[in-house]
Amino acid sequence: MSDESPSCPGCGFVWDGVTLAQSVSGVNDSVAPFVSVLEGAGEMATVRPRPDRWSIVEYAGHLRDVLLSLRERTILASVVDNPTGSPIYRDERVNLGFYSLDSVDDAADELAFASGLLSKTIAALPEGFGTRRLTYSPVFGGEVTIEWVAAQAFHEASHHLLDVQDNARMLA
Repeated sequence: MSDESPSCPGCGFVWDGVTLAQSVSGVNDSVAPFVSVLEGAGEMATVRPRPDRWSIVEYAGHLRDVLLSLRERTILASVVDNPTGSPIYRDERVNLGFYSLDSVDDAADELAFASGLLSKTIAALPEGFGTRRLTYSPVFGGEVTIEWVAAQAFHEASHHLLDVQDNARMLA
């Protein structure tokens, strides 16, 4: 990974040079401690530590949905030449209360399930498919590769692990 590559201003993640195998490991290595934080927070997992932050359960629902969305984009780009992924409507999902019925147990189980599905999909990609291209979504219209989508899954999992760890400290 190059120092000149774009990085996430919030967590420092650099997408360039991340392999499919590193993405699978990174997602799994981030989701396991995320689930531990979620389960360890108990009833506090549904509490927003500040009005401008989601609850741990809301972050879990978001990450679950992101991983499922990235899996679908990976499959779409594997089957269709130069497709466009669907937007996830991140904030709308939270604001409309789509995570309000998620329990800690359900969120933990579903997050682990989504992580497993994405990991198996990436691991099963035929040789050379990491370079297949897609438009990320109509909202964020940049063209990316499946390998970048996998790295984005790693980024989302590791970034939101930091978010829920921060929440747990604020709620303690």
